Amino acid sequence: MNFSSNLPSSETDGILRSAVEMLRKGQYARALQLLRPLAEFHPKLIGARWLLAGAYFEIHDYLAAQRELRVCIALDPGKAHPYVLLGRALLSMGQLDEAIQVLHRAAALDPEQQNTALILARALLMQRRSDEAHAITEPLIRKGAADPELLLLHSHALMDLGRVSEAIPVLRHLVRIAPTDREARFRLAAALADSGRAVEAETVARAAMVKAAKTPEAHYVLARALIGQNKLDAAETELREAVRLRPDYFPALSNLAELAWMRAGDVEEASAELDAALRINPWMHSLRISKAKLLLAAQLSERALSEIEQGLRLAETDLALLNAASRIALDFDSQRGLAYARRAQRVAPENPSALITLGNALLSVGQAAEALEIAEKLYQLDANDGQAIALQAGAWRMLGDSRYLTIFDYQHLVRAQLIDVPDGWMDLRAYLNGLKDELLRLHISGVHPIGQSLRRGSQVELDFERPTNAALRAFPQAIERPIREYINAIGKGDDPLRRRNLGAFRVRGGWSVRLRPNGFHVNHYHPEGWLSSACYIDLPSRIDRPGGEGWLQFGEPGFPTRPPLPAEYFLRPEPGLLALFPSYMWHGTVPFSGSAEEARLSIAFDVLPA
Repeated sequence: MNFSSNLPSSETDGILRSAVEMLRKGQYARALQLLRPLAEFHPKLIGARWLLAGAYFEIHDYLAAQRELRVCIALDPGKAHPYVLLGRALLSMGQLDEAIQVLHRAAALDPEQQNTALILARALLMQRRSDEAHAITEPLIRKGAADPELLLLHSHALMDLGRVSEAIPVLRHLVRIAPTDREARFRLAAALADSGRAVEAETVARAAMVKAAKTPEAHYVLARALIGQNKLDAAETELREAVRLRPDYFPALSNLAELAWMRAGDVEEASAELDAALRINPWMHSLRISKAKLLLAAQLSERALSEIEQGLRLAETDLALLNAASRIALDFDSQRGLAYARRAQRVAPENPSALITLGNALLSVGQAAEALEIAEKLYQLDANDGQAIALQAGAWRMLGDSRYLTIFDYQHLVRAQLIDVPDGWMDLRAYLNGLKDELLRLHISGVHPIGQSLRRGSQVELDFERPTNAALRAFPQAIERPIREYINAIGKGDDPLRRRNLGAFRVRGGWSVRLRPNGFHVNHYHPEGWLSSACYIDLPSRIDRPGGEGWLQFGEPGFPTRPPLPAEYFLRPEPGLLALFPSYMWHGTVPFSGSAEEARLSIAFDVLPA
């Protein structure tokens, strides 16, 4: 069909109406045949361009859809809907950064459009920008919006932020208003498992599995609930079923490897399923990184690096693999670690993970001035980034800059005092004995977990909100005064710690560690915390001996540096003592010797401003 430039408007409208009808019926190819000539002869006809974009989007030709949408925006930049569809097209092609920019523009043009907010929140969550996603969904929730997708995204943001207890009522409400929503039920079960309510999580997961297909996700969520109850045989069965149903299911494979490792401490047995999956799909780099973490837990650093390098032979510009290679190599070959870090930074020059990897590698070889430049760049991106603060402090220390002493002011910022005796106990010793009995009941594994700081010991997650044991239930009361006194003592100021002091606080997370003789924590920090802690419940006899066996140490980075930056400050544990310190401080423990039956038992948690 030929169109002239002076086509009557009535005929144009008729073509557009026909195209709309075709699109409604899913006849996208016919609509394109009708619209392309019209747009060619009338390049500024925004209606034709808009319908073309929609047709291209529906047939998944996202590049063509983008082209038409950019024309629509150029012709009329004040309309929100072309930005929304452009954002969706960009998301479909994995162009997250530009998609988020475009969707922000759409939201600014039409702030009342909830659908735009949902798409933007979803995109932000894909980038783990959970605080920004929460900032979008929370006002809509406050207004009483009850769209199921909104509730699901809001709960996702809360869980990513570690606010699981707030996510649970949102998910309960979602299950009530959308009783057939399978994902909502399994998310609720997962949130309950994460919050330590493993029995209820199992009940919810099993009920959901009765009403829905037994998917890999269902078996995985049920396994997490069973692990929370120490039903490890049953958990392993569920994880293996999840892997049988989906051989490349990363969460199940990763958890199965960790469960096998913590039960037997045999790295070959624990990696069997990971190896099988990698033989089928060697491009699954997330699995390869999990295998490397398992090897690191077994203190096989060179094998871990070799595993990552196998992946890099297949994908030499993969950012996650390059970052992992650099971090692993720093333990034994700093120049190699720096080479990988520079490759990662070339792949993603502005990526925060690539920047912190490069900064640490520079510090390891003594290039403190360049490391400081990286730290200051990261600090500008996020002044509360614990990684940036730790890197900046290390560079200052290496350069002899006095500013280091301000943020690593051990005398004033590392404080310790005895916890209170909560209601129901005669004295502190009685309370600590109650805690010890309950914690030892929970520490059934003899092997340290993968990806954590401890070596030669065990770690269990704790729930202080709904514990079944009276001693754990009383723990928040026991620690409240020392935390408040710490916050009051440090006061307010402009430094990275004090400027976040709002006077109120909330405890985030909780875990117990039981170290065996020769056990220790490798030096680490908590990049997402504000204050970190160590509360000592039971200690080995050699804790009193000279040399600091089992003591808490501060200041030494978690990788070798040139020149060395040894630990500068030590704190001697004692039963009932709660140590509090900035989360950005490097800290670890000195190994201790002793008989096999002795252990170093502690509770730790992070504190955030509230």
